This record gives sequence, structure tokens and C-alpha cells, in this order.
Amino acid sequence: MALLEVTGLCAGYGKIEILHDVDVVLEAGTLCAIVGANAAGKTTLLLAISAIIKKRAGSVRFNDEDVTKLAPHTLVHRGLLQVPEGRRMLARMSVEENLQVAAAVRGATGFASIAGLLDRFPILRTRRNVPAGSLSGGEQQMLAIARALAAGPKALLLDEPSMGLAPKLVDEIFHIIANERANGTSILLVEQNARRALSIADRAYVMDRGRITLSGTGNELLNNREVTAAYLGA
Repeated sequence: MALLEVTGLCAGYGKIEILHDVDVVLEAGTLCAIVGANAAGKTTLLLAISAIIKKRAGSVRFNDEDVTKLAPHTLVHRGLLQVPEGRRMLARMSVEENLQVAAAVRGATGFASIAGLLDRFPILRTRRNVPAGSLSGGEQQMLAIARALAAGPKALLLDEPSMGLAPKLVDEIFHIIANERANGTSILLVEQNARRALSIADRAYVMDRGRITLSGTGNELLNNREVTAAYLGA
């Protein structure tokens, strides 16, 4: 069943159109990866789905409803959550306070989820009273994901979660993402590390200059010669 369905999406900035007639489907309980080179339009796609930038054409359906014209905060309340590139912590607030701000979307249910999230991210428990701005890059990425989970997502949009992290931390972040998918969270993952993204993806799309050029299962694209030559360093 399609949880998130993007059809004919066009979007851009000013007079420049970045996305051209993009179709993407995220099935419930799966991980879908969007891979491509820098400036391919991957981040713009997530921003348009989340209504952070205006859509010029096309439609977005979420949880069997047309949400094309809904505002970003309304989408959050409906369970469509984005973890943006760069993490964007509330830097002066503590780790726990960051989680509380996100959990407030769900009220008492959200606040009750914080203890469980600290169990799932043990490093955050040890750092719960530390200002978020003082965390390492990997810790901030974990907090960004935990913060989104505190809001109770039906679908999680992840934008370049491994960017700027050391290899060991990249392993840890991908382990967390795979675990969340195994726990039933539906994930749309934008990621430059194409090999890692495709290796855990149920379905995947290749984006090039604002268009979807290839699609298939993660395994199919991982073994596609065209994708290998362009994105996997071979």
C-alpha cells in the first residue's frame, strides 16, 4: 500500500525550475532511497513534499489523502516528518529539551515516548542534560532522528544523514536507520552514499538534473551497471 505518493511534481526557486515531473512512491513499512549526484534535486524534492518550498505542479498524497496544499506544520501533525540536512539543533537547549519540543506535537503521548527513545539511543541518555550544540556530528544526527521519532511519524524523510560523519559513525547511523525500518517506520532516504543507501532500500530511484531516470528495488539498482559506473565508484 502506498503511504506517500508523489505524482508529476515540479518545483524550484525563483525563475529556476529544479524538479521536472517527478513521480515517487513510498510503500508503508518500507525504506525507499533517492540517490544521485550533487545538485540532482534530491533535497528540493524533500522540501517540496514537506511544503517548505512551493510546488509548481503535481500532487502529493499521504496516508490516502491529498495533502498537496497543506502547510508544513499540518503535515507534521499528520505524521509526515523531515530530518533536514545539517540537523538544525536547538543548540542552546539540552538534548532532553530538544526531544520535549518535538514530543509536544503529540502531547502526553509524545512526552511518554521520550524514555523509550533514550533507551534506543543510549548515548543521548548519557548526554541528556548537555546543550545540543555541544554534541559531536554523529550525536547530533542521532538526536535529529530521535527528535523526529518523538513526534510520532507515519513517514520519516531523511536528508543526507551520513553527511560529514566519520566512517564508524556512518555505520552507526545506517544501523539506526535499518532498525527503524525493521520496527515499521516508513522511510524516504535521500543519501549521497549510494552504495549504503541502496544496500538497505526496499525500493530506490535515481535522480539526475531534477528528473527520475531509473527506478527499481535497492538490489536491482545496486547491481545496475549504469548506476555502478555513475554513483558507486566503479
